[in-house]
Amino acid sequence: MIKSKVGLEAEFLLHNAKGDVIVPPSNWDRDGFPLLGEIRGKEADNVPDVMANFERRRFEILNILHKGHSISFAEIFRVPLKIYREANRAMAGQKKELNKIQNIYGTNIEDFSDQIIEKGKIQGINVSCGLHVHFSCEEKVEVEVKTPKLEEVILPFSMKSDNATLFSAAAYLYRKEGYDTRETLVARASKLNYPTIRWIVEEMDKAFFDRFAPKKDARTKYRQPGFYELKPYGFEYRSLPASDKTFASMNEVVAKAFALLKEASTGAAPSKDDDDED
Repeated sequence: MIKSKVGLEAEFLLHNAKGDVIVPPSNWDRDGFPLLGEIRGKEADNVPDVMANFERRRFEILNILHKGHSISFAEIFRVPLKIYREANRAMAGQKKELNKIQNIYGTNIEDFSDQIIEKGKIQGINVSCGLHVHFSCEEKVEVEVKTPKLEEVILPFSMKSDNATLFSAAAYLYRKEGYDTRETLVARASKLNYPTIRWIVEEMDKAFFDRFAPKKDARTKYRQPGFYELKPYGFEYRSLPASDKTFASMNEVVAKAFALLKEASTGAAPSKDDDDED
């Protein structure tokens, strides 16, 4: 049985009652750069549930906001130096994991910087809220096996000489009582190998990147085509912005994600041999 799931995650900025951007509390879901909070919708195997799970999580976050606080989504936002430093302090001790973020076109995220430099000094940083689409597709095989139920049988024996016991021992044997013990063994295999991931990311770029991405001069380092991150269950596509435009078409984005997973699960996606021909 092949099971495909999609999940949505959107980064956001948190504002206080004055409208200033602040660092979200440490017990909130946050990005690796902790200035950005995250709405993490639970994955599902159909479009309506993916959408509903995301909206449910968004309203849960809105429900816990302090009075006057709000969240916003921005394609690009200039963060003042004071808040940038506060976010950096919140990152202290965290393991740098930029190498987990990969790009199908060979773009190296570490070649970019969003720091704002004026007169040779850092004045702040530009940030962008991302809409991440999570993909998983695995084949699961379940096999029920029967394990013999055994009963222990003890056979004592001894050796005697002139009515004196020289030694005694026992043999521990087992006999079958039946096949009453049953166990289900489960084997899982992901359908998302590297050629398939590359193909899906490229197809998502073709369908949505130029349509939703900010203008080139307004793109932060993460708003470039082709970015993805491997996950234990599959991967996440990371190039799209979280904005009014993407939210208005989120249903279409999710439907496209499921369509691509369907092709991958039926073997329509490129194979390793196809990939080697490029």
